[in-house]
Amino acid sequence: MIEPGSLNLHLEAITHARILVLGDLMLDRYVYGAVERISPEAPIPVLKVGREQAMPGGAANVARNIAALGGRASLIGLVGADDAGGVLKRLLDSEPRIAANLVVDAGRLTTQKVRFVAGARCWRRLTGRSRPPISSSSRITPRACSPMPFSRP
Repeated sequence: MIEPGSLNLHLEAITHARILVLGDLMLDRYVYGAVERISPEAPIPVLKVGREQAMPGGAANVARNIAALGGRASLIGLVGADDAGGVLKRLLDSEPRIAANLVVDAGRLTTQKVRFVAGARCWRRLTGRSRPPISSSSRITPRACSPMPFSRP
């Protein structure tokens, strides 16, 4: 257990750390709006969309949290050759403290979680993922896990 007085020392240590994050990558999407009526087809709320937002999820979110605390994250994970994988890559490329090594597998879809939010409540959540075996050309080798240089400050 961390003593309250030492928490700042632990947080400061993160600013000097390079942490490898290896895991399931996903794209989190949020659809924000207002519920103004109930559908006549079924007793479900109808969401009037106001705005949408996408952000890295899963292991990519862990890497973002490390970066937000001042550390540097080397991220390795698998995405599909799809629009969601492209969005996730662009989002991670915009993070200067994350070195993302995304392995693209054309036979898979990038995992996505879509949350529909109205007010302070999440009304629905959709999860899309594909779990076919990883193709031999997409398998991560020990070479892929070697230290990755950070090209950005």
